[in-house]
Amino acid sequence: MTDAARKQITQRIAALERTTALFGRFGGLIPMAIAFLNKWPAEVELYPHWQVGESWKLFMSLYLYWFAWLALGRAISFAKASIDP
Repeated sequence: MTDAARKQITQRIAALERTTALFGRFGGLIPMAIAFLNKWPAEVELYPHWQVGESWKLFMSLYLYWFAWLALGRAISFAKASIDP
């Protein structure tokens, strides 16, 4: 791999790393905004009533976005390790 190609890949990894940091910081707002726009849940219920209502969708989507952030972080660390000479 040439130095120019390595530099370009490093710049792309850095851009993805900045995007992942923003996603980690603001990614939890996406399910909250969707829940607000869909008008569910009207109130957040705690166990045992949350299984009957719609609030489980909100918690599930927050966890899915959190796992996506973790997966992106791991992908970046593997990409950085593979590009090092």
